[in-house]
Amino acid sequence: MKKLATLLIATFSLVVMDSATAQNTCCLSTTTAPEVTSGTHGTPIGTSQMTTAPVLTVNPSNDLPTLEYLVTKRGQAALDASGNPDTTGGGGDVIIGASVDGIFMPNTMDRYGISLTAGDIIDLTAVGYDLPGIKTLADGLLNGTANGQPCCGLFIILSGVLGEPSLAGFCDTVRNAGINGASDINNMNDVLVIFDAFSSAQISVEAMISVLGTINDNGGFISTNCGGQGANNFVPYGINKAKRYGYEIGTVSVRELSDVSVFFMYPNPTTNGEVQVYFTTQKAIDLTVNVYDALGQRVYTNTLGNVSGNFNTQFSTADLPAGIYNVELTDGHSNKMTKLVVN
Repeated sequence: MKKLATLLIATFSLVVMDSATAQNTCCLSTTTAPEVTSGTHGTPIGTSQMTTAPVLTVNPSNDLPTLEYLVTKRGQAALDASGNPDTTGGGGDVIIGASVDGIFMPNTMDRYGISLTAGDIIDLTAVGYDLPGIKTLADGLLNGTANGQPCCGLFIILSGVLGEPSLAGFCDTVRNAGINGASDINNMNDVLVIFDAFSSAQISVEAMISVLGTINDNGGFISTNCGGQGANNFVPYGINKAKRYGYEIGTVSVRELSDVSVFFMYPNPTTNGEVQVYFTTQKAIDLTVNVYDALGQRVYTNTLGNVSGNFNTQFSTADLPAGIYNVELTDGHSNKMTKLVVN
């Protein structure tokens, strides 16, 4: 996540609008971060049981038009690319999802392949932010041009400067996740996809605050063609990390994707090349294939859409380092997982 901050600074330097010094203004002077009443719900919540609505004690201010909740797993540190606790912003618990209204089923929170068991506690942190501003930035980076060159080309340059080849595919990674422009960014879960594409580290609330601060420190330098808005207060946001509302997980019900009766891959183990994925569904169902590495980072996703009966698809392992991967078949609520060995 530290490299994300470096990447952002470098990106802004490549698309300078003027030489004015950006001010460190994360929010307007009138901004008050939204917060929830600290504490833990008195009754354990089952993974397939809807949580009760959190209690807001401070409403978002006018410059924070969107209010949502980040969901973190208490005591589960966000990891960096080496598998060590990420210390960006002081380090913190990993974000496993987001909720528009704070009412959700815990078993729908499954980022990085992290699951919940009985006794786990998940925390909600309120976040107010400027969704229209993020839409403008993402749309400019994905679809804009500066000096006759696509803004996406900046990431190819940065991949060489920072020695991170994966950065060259930033735009493709975001598009493969279903985000092609402003119309595809509608909530915090969509925003988290962009954060993931910027970095190989897992995200914590503390890291998100640090990165948003970096964006605002340099927001006045971003070309309008690449999503810039000519303001130091580029992405207004408010997060009070000291105010969190927790839920203890009581019973855990395993939700397996029962509509899929057969699920396997070939060849497995595999060397660099194509892996064929075969499965059989009992009825028509919308499915997505995800591949996670040993750190729980998603390294591949493919939305198959509505499929039925015998079906097969494939993906390339040519760019995957040797190791053990988890391959997931999911309808968004339930899943089937199997391991893939890449030699």
